[in-house]
Amino acid sequence: MKISVSVKYLSGVEDPEALTIKKNLDILGFNGIEKLAISKTYEFELEDDQEDKRKMIEEIASRILTNPIIQSYTLSE
Repeated sequence: MKISVSVKYLSGVEDPEALTIKKNLDILGFNGIEKLAISKTYEFELEDDQEDKRKMIEEIASRILTNPIIQSYTLSE
């Protein structure tokens, strides 16, 4: 079984990496991009007999992969 966790900054929180990329795109002449957001995806492959798979991945996402003050996450199977 595979579960993916996508992590992104909350609305209103500046993403320094996205700001840098957007600035460089403007310098290179790629104009018209109003906003750029970056997310990271973590893919977990779990054993089929693993119980409470989703709950375990949610705990990993909330405790290790994200800073809940500035980031959010979504899970997908």
